[in-house]
Amino acid sequence: MGGGGSRALTLYCGSPTNTTVGDRVFVSDDSASLFLSTPKKTLASSSKSVTSGDESPLYQTARIFDGTSKYSFSIRQPGRHWIRLYFNPFVSGSYDMSSAIFDVSTPNHVLLSNLSVKTSVVKEFSANVTSKDLVITFTPSDNSFAFLNALEVVSVPDELITDDAETFNPAGRFKGLSWQALETVYRVNMGGPTVSFENDTLGRTWVPDKSYLLGNNLAINVSNIAAVKYVGGGATQDSAPNAVYGTATRMNSESDPNSNFNVTWEFNVNPGFQYLVRFHFCDIVSRSLNDLYFNVYIDSWLVAEDVDPSSIANALGVAFYKDFVSTATVGNKLRVSIGPTNSIASAYPNAILNGLEIMKMNNSLGSLSGLAPAVSDSSSKKNVGMIVGLSIGAIILVVLGGIFFVFCRNRRRLARQGNSKIWIPLSISGGNSHTMGSKYSNGTTATLDSNLGPVIDPSLPREMVNLAEWAMKWQKRGQLEQIIDPTLVGKIRPDSLRKFGETAEKCLADFGVDRPSMGDVLWNLEYALQLQEAVVPGDPEDNSINMIGELSPQINNFSHTDSSVSAAQFEASSVSGVSMSRVFSQLIKSEGR
Repeated sequence: MGGGGSRALTLYCGSPTNTTVGDRVFVSDDSASLFLSTPKKTLASSSKSVTSGDESPLYQTARIFDGTSKYSFSIRQPGRHWIRLYFNPFVSGSYDMSSAIFDVSTPNHVLLSNLSVKTSVVKEFSANVTSKDLVITFTPSDNSFAFLNALEVVSVPDELITDDAETFNPAGRFKGLSWQALETVYRVNMGGPTVSFENDTLGRTWVPDKSYLLGNNLAINVSNIAAVKYVGGGATQDSAPNAVYGTATRMNSESDPNSNFNVTWEFNVNPGFQYLVRFHFCDIVSRSLNDLYFNVYIDSWLVAEDVDPSSIANALGVAFYKDFVSTATVGNKLRVSIGPTNSIASAYPNAILNGLEIMKMNNSLGSLSGLAPAVSDSSSKKNVGMIVGLSIGAIILVVLGGIFFVFCRNRRRLARQGNSKIWIPLSISGGNSHTMGSKYSNGTTATLDSNLGPVIDPSLPREMVNLAEWAMKWQKRGQLEQIIDPTLVGKIRPDSLRKFGETAEKCLADFGVDRPSMGDVLWNLEYALQLQEAVVPGDPEDNSINMIGELSPQINNFSHTDSSVSAAQFEASSVSGVSMSRVFSQLIKSEGR
């Protein structure tokens, strides 16, 4: 099993007999007890018949776990697998399943943390299984229990999730996607009805887009299933079925050749995570080649410009998809939009979208469920997510901020050298130290370990000498404000700090291959500053530009017209294709953002 799309295993939990749903036979986990390790055998059966939903037969019984319990499955061939968990809370005896609180995890990932189920739901995850066994662990919270109605483990075709995807970052593509655990949070059929698992080669369910669409009057539905073609270079039926590619939501623009608006969908998401967003396209509306051009957006980012669906295989009706990895979300909403392009003229402005999938990516701790506890074989767990996440955010205020300000201070030297593509990596492994030559707001001179690199300030009390360790100390106590310069207290936005933290974590990687280029660092700094500029307490004129000036007055003096450093000199020392003069002018001048 694995890599070929064959079904691995389907379990009907808590039932002494098997049941059939469509063409799938769910085997009783009571008879398949070799899969299950649990301290107590507890079965539950609903007194009410569940008649709605494609999976309704699965919701009649449940397995209840009073203690940490595990399902173990043999994997014939390593590769990505779907894990589908079916939940339907009902009351059975003394168990009210709507009150259950529990975690679900695999050896490498936390899938669900502090889950409380109030209505019937299917949770779908996918992970790259590299061992011979897949172990799924259910861990009840203190004085609670866990439950499960049904479970599927399905091998995913290798080509369905490739290793890379487009990003919003000018530096290029996201690498390492095949090793990410993913949670399917939305799978939507634009312009069409629900597509059930029976009409999908991989047993997926696609829901209509109407409830996510903003401004229904701006869009119309179209259908032409017979026009769909699967050809080389495009999608396959495993990517999405004909019923998805054969319907679409398009701009309602035919009555006005001057239409200039976007069609937008909005989705609820969990802040702090990156998302893999897959757009499914198939031109089922054009009458001739190269007749349809449009733009694609995620939030306010233009992620694909002048998309011409007919260019994929020089034919109409060819199914294809585009993958994008978002930045870590700040709010709890994610919007996707399609709209007309202004760069290529056409008879009528138009844009289409056939299908959409949004998949949450695991964070740096391997969790798909917020600040989740560490995965353990016992029921005793530590909430390391909060400690590590906040510690990194604190360190960046000193470490990465120092790099940024020192870089600006030394821009004349870098311009003369004409080469800024090599930069000193950060490490927390210790070693000899040397003076950085930069001063912080308190006037103290810091030193940098030669093997910010923990930034060392020998003039401070002993516990504060290593600024990185000092930051981590206060983070463990939950007192981030202790490491912030007094002049900046109350002026730092949490979402800006969080973005700095993400960047710092990558900069602190032990191996160079895992560290970002300077172009990536600059891009993320710009984004963090944009977040910071949105809300700053105090004087209405205060903004992130002024705050930077407090930390390093030299930065405020930089502009395109700086007499000491010309834009041409900075153009000569671009990093990863990103012009430093452009990046810094956007960082410093508000009109450039």
